[in-house]
Amino acid sequence: MNNIDTKSNKDNKNASKSIIRAASTVGSWTMLSRILGFIRDVILARILGAGPLADAFFVAFKLPNFFRRMFAEGTLTVALVPVLADERQKGKAETHAYLNALATLLLTVLLLFTIAGIVFMPWLLLGFAPGFHDEPDRWQHALTLARWMFPYLLLISLSAMAWAVLNAHKKFSLAAASPALLNVAIIFSAIVLAPSFKNPAEALAIGVVLGGVLQLGIQFPALKRIGWVPKLSFQFKNPAIFQTLKLFGPALLGVAAVQINILVGTILATLLPAGAVSYLYYADRIVQLPLALFGIAMGTALLPALSEHLANQRENEAKKDLRNGLTWLTWITLPAVVGIFMLAEPIIATLFEHGEFSHQATIATALALKAYGLGLIAFSWIRVLSTACYAGKDAKSPMNFAMISVLANILLAMILMQTLKHVGLALATSLAAFINVGLLIYHVHKKYGAIFDKKSVIRMLRAIFACLPMLFFLIGLSELWTFPSMGKWMQALWLGAAISGSAIIFFAAAFLLGERKLLGRKNHAA
Repeated sequence: MNNIDTKSNKDNKNASKSIIRAASTVGSWTMLSRILGFIRDVILARILGAGPLADAFFVAFKLPNFFRRMFAEGTLTVALVPVLADERQKGKAETHAYLNALATLLLTVLLLFTIAGIVFMPWLLLGFAPGFHDEPDRWQHALTLARWMFPYLLLISLSAMAWAVLNAHKKFSLAAASPALLNVAIIFSAIVLAPSFKNPAEALAIGVVLGGVLQLGIQFPALKRIGWVPKLSFQFKNPAIFQTLKLFGPALLGVAAVQINILVGTILATLLPAGAVSYLYYADRIVQLPLALFGIAMGTALLPALSEHLANQRENEAKKDLRNGLTWLTWITLPAVVGIFMLAEPIIATLFEHGEFSHQATIATALALKAYGLGLIAFSWIRVLSTACYAGKDAKSPMNFAMISVLANILLAMILMQTLKHVGLALATSLAAFINVGLLIYHVHKKYGAIFDKKSVIRMLRAIFACLPMLFFLIGLSELWTFPSMGKWMQALWLGAAISGSAIIFFAAAFLLGERKLLGRKNHAA
């Protein structure tokens, strides 16, 4: 019996390490993509600034991007992976029949939706940017750009299905690396194509579609390596298709809750003075980096593991993996929250303040970044807690909680924007995320029992104490060495010293507090 228990414990430890490794793989490739994304945004800030043309481009780009996040990446993954886990147990023939039928259905729906979106774009844009309608220049720019970029939705949605299939086979690298191709394409368009365009935003729109073509094209060799070559199949009566659609509908709001809340902020921002949309966009881009590196990476790695546990009725193992994932996220995201709050203005100034991007835009964007940063841990936990529900084929609960969160965000946004303007919109998004997290924790606790034990609670409390020396370091650094107001190299040097110094102090504090798991060692502390 002892040998069996020892083997079981060893298997559990190996499974946990596998999840952390998978999350690290996703996070590493995502880091590369986000670095390229920041280079892209630096170039966009120089070319477009933070005025009417930038507002038009970002709203137009948000249209396919919003539908992609809603219908493709998150929702399609959580609807497909649990069903695919069951189908794979039946054999290759059944698995491929299911995937071919689903891919054909997705292609058909996307073609119709893309055509309809281009035709009815004025009405669609009116819903996304009502404040643009009374400003002919911004309206016409946004309308033209949105029509050019909308086919990106079709390309990236098909890519997202390929990513979901690869993730189900625990092949995470390509799916995580693919978004880098979009950034490469936009950077190429900005540098090579934009100078020959009267309106540089149109060249950037071409770059968006080119990025979608590259992201889809690179998937086919990887799919062939796992034994699936996509083929047309109109066998839509496959029972697995109905199971997927049953999960897909409710998952739509559950996965996209954060994106819906951010979109609400963008819509309301079009009612504010010019620049508000851009401030929120640039701030969101910054906060999306740690969210993607940690929250989305952990959720992506956990979904296949939790699906397998629950499919085989191993609830205790599922709870353990979920608990470890949330505890790890707490240790990683808390210092990121402190860093964002203390370094918001230096980050924005270093990355974006040049060309058409003024110092006033830096200050306004930094305030929005602080407001978004407060909700970072909630954004991350939403991804993981929702994943726990989807792994158990429960999509309705996250949907219901997301609807409550969206309603709370709208109410809070309309109240806070009266006095705090665009900062109030960002703050409302963060507060709504905490409401969503509270509801998800209550539901998972009620369904599976207590998520956290005494040991995990103590570990998370230690994370708070580990952030205090880092906070004091950043305060002292600002007093002894003021952030340079000019000179990009000096600004980058100051920011690099602040970030690296904070990281060293945080990990040193973690070590002294007995946190060994974060450092890749066995944890002997309570």
